[in-house]
Formats: sequence, structure tokens, C-alpha cells
Amino acid sequence: MKKILILATAGAGGDLQPLLAVALGLRQRGHELIFFGDTTVVATLKSMGIETFGAAPEHDLGPRLLALSKERQGLDLAAQAALTRQRLTMWSQELAPVVEGLLHDQQVNLLVTSLFGVGIAQQVSTQGRFSWCVINSTFYVGPHPPRSLEQDFHERTVLLFRSYFIPLLEDAPLILHATDPVFDYNHTALPARHHYVGPLLWEAPAAIPAYLAEPGPPWVLVTLSSMVQDDLPLAQAALATLASHPLRVILTLGGDRQQVVLPVPPNARVEPYVPHSVVLERAKLLLSHAGHGSVMKALWYGVPMVLVPWGRDQPGVAARAEQLGVARVVARDQLTDARLTESLTHVLEDRRYQRRAQEISRRLQAEAPVATACRWIEQL
Repeated sequence: MKKILILATAGAGGDLQPLLAVALGLRQRGHELIFFGDTTVVATLKSMGIETFGAAPEHDLGPRLLALSKERQGLDLAAQAALTRQRLTMWSQELAPVVEGLLHDQQVNLLVTSLFGVGIAQQVSTQGRFSWCVINSTFYVGPHPPRSLEQDFHERTVLLFRSYFIPLLEDAPLILHATDPVFDYNHTALPARHHYVGPLLWEAPAAIPAYLAEPGPPWVLVTLSSMVQDDLPLAQAALATLASHPLRVILTLGGDRQQVVLPVPPNARVEPYVPHSVVLERAKLLLSHAGHGSVMKALWYGVPMVLVPWGRDQPGVAARAEQLGVARVVARDQLTDARLTESLTHVLEDRRYQRRAQEISRRLQAEAPVATACRWIEQL
């Protein structure tokens, strides 16, 4: 059995869930875990009864990324890339001594991190006392991808991957991709240290709303990003479009949007958070920003989709779902009520989308992604 440090430096976005899925799988297999995270991670894990070593509030990554976004305004792409690399390297250097001390004091022999912790892991691993693994929460990134970064990522996210993540991944002994190879264009030309493991699904525990069990029309789940982005127009368009359909709608706002006021039609509910899995088990459709985690959950439960990719890796996620035959994609700059209505109607009425989604669901549920990830980590 190993003593493993789980480096969960960012609580927002889709990075945390696959990392926690693997961490809890390792704990079930008897390994001793030490958790380190920022204040958002500490709060999340405390609600689950998991004690966590916390970074100081000034090391929270979210505010750093917001400040970086403002600093990059007006700069050319080369200057933005250099600034991105500089700011994230500085942040990693601030946290590296804290993590290194924890590794020493707790006598840890293995570190598992999300992508955002890769800079810290690379710095502390130079001492050579332990090995480390990266859990990538989206489709494959690395040498010779099936599509270019420019096709798959928003312009600013391309800078983040090209100038920071990908160079650092070259030093990682093991990189596990939390996606399905079939979803990822059947890509097989992975370097030796890279492996697909399949969807790594985890959700914060919460009570299941009683209204989900009430009889009535089918449910549609509408999701926004858990990391705040300017995607409220998607929520507004979704509620307006679905108001005329014989469906029940749950919109999960995600992020820090509790004060947002939206016009809510009679057939819809707006919630800060509901576990997506409990809705998707009953849903006929997912209407989403094309976050990788949300799309993987829909595939797991066999639910077809209409996707409006908004930013980050979402263009690449949406393109992959569309080529699988499980989704229609509406471009962000083409989002209108008419176009959204056409796409919703098409997916709901064409049963090929549902059949294809259910076919993929059966295949995914016959696999064991978390156990596969744990076995790769145990071989380090």
C-alpha cells in the first residue's frame, strides 16, 4: 500500500471531479491519502468528512486566473503566452515549498495531481524521492493530437496549454486522460506514458429533490459551467426555447451565481446545484455548454445532447460528441431561439441520437474507469 498526496489546487471547473474520483478509488483499495488544496477544495472535502491540508487564501487559483485575464487584455498573443507562463510559474513556485514540506513530513511516496498542479509536481519531483501522476480532465493533450489545439480550444486556453501545461507534461511519469478513446476520434497514437482510462465521474453529495420522482413529462437538464464564464445567455435562450415544449426542465447555474435572476417558465426549475447524475437517469436530453464532465455523464447515462460550446476546451468536446452522432452543436455566435429550437426538435424527434447514446452508455458502463486509473497508478 502507498501513502499518496492528492494535489487538488483548484476547486472550480472540471479539474477536481476526475481527480477526486481516482482519489476515492485509491482509498477504497487501501491506500493512505493526504489531501492538499485551496480554500474551495478544503470546503468541499470538509463537507464529506475528509480532512485537508489547505493553502493560504492568497494562493487560491481562481482569483489569480481572473487577474491574469485582465492583465492579458490588449496584449498580442506572444505577450499573452509569456505572461500566462510567468504568472502560473510564479504561483507554482509559491506553493512548491509548502507541498515539498508536506511530502517530507508525511513521508509520502506518490503524488497525484490535476493539470493545474503539474507545475508544482514538476518542481518538487526534482528531489527524486517520489513519483507522480497527472489526471487530465478532458480529451487527450500531448504530442500528435487528433486535432490541432486551435480547433479544440478557445484562443486563450490554447495559450495556457501550449505555453504551460504541455511542456510540463513532458516530465510526468504517468498521464491519465479521463475520457473515452472512441469519443476522442478513436485516437490510438498515444506516447508511452499517456493512457486513456474512460470517464472519471464524481459529484458532490447532495439530497435528491423529491420532485424528480413525481410523474410528468420527461426531464431536460440544462447546465452552465461550474467555473463562472459569461454563459448566462445560454441559460436565457434555453429557458425561453424549452418553455413551449412538453418537457420539464432543470437548469443548474453552477459557480457563484446564486444571486442571478432569470425569467423562469412554469415547466422549469432553476437550482444552484443538483447532482447531474440523478437528473440524467430520468432525462431525455442534455442542453449544455459542452463541458467535458457534463458530456461524459450524459454518455454514461445514454442521454443525447444539444451543445453550445462557450469557451476553454468546449469546442473540442462538442465536436467530438457531434461526430459520435449523439449531439447537435450550435455555435456560440449563432445562438438564437430559432436555431436552438431547430436543434432541440431535431434531436428529440430523431431516435438515432437516443439509440447511439444508449449504445455508448452500455459500452462505458461495462468498463471500470476508476479501477483502470488506480491500476496504472499502482504500477508507478
